[in-house]
Amino acid sequence: MRKIGRYSRSGLASIVTTAIMLTAVAIMGSGVVVWGKSNLAANEISVASSTITSINRINENLAIEKIWFGINGTQKFVNVTMSNNGNIGLNVAQIQFSNSATSNQFQFNNQAFLPKQTGSIQIPYSYSKNIPITILITTARGSIFTTQASP
Repeated sequence: MRKIGRYSRSGLASIVTTAIMLTAVAIMGSGVVVWGKSNLAANEISVASSTITSINRINENLAIEKIWFGINGTQKFVNVTMSNNGNIGLNVAQIQFSNSATSNQFQFNNQAFLPKQTGSIQIPYSYSKNIPITILITTARGSIFTTQASP
């Protein structure tokens, strides 16, 4: 049964509603695409940076050549000679001396070792004779090289 009267217009409301819905979906879809693209770009930079750091860390190759203990007047010291056998430069950030009783850390800012070069670092350290020392060398990228020596 069909209603006849003042309010019997049909069809116009569904067309207007469809147009509004399509416009809203297009605007929201564009916003999601722009947001996704910016997120992807930020994550891509982060992943690329961490990948490069990891690859460079793998390519670091520091050889501890010689450790010698000395006395300069009244001051005892340890001289650590290292060789960079890798194909990239590296920076020594920290050297740690530890024995069964104590642990001492020495921080460095610019102790750079170019590829295929050897260098030494002299560190004032009060060692005790016949007590072995574990030496941990940490690079700026986080690689750790270790050895033991006894005065």
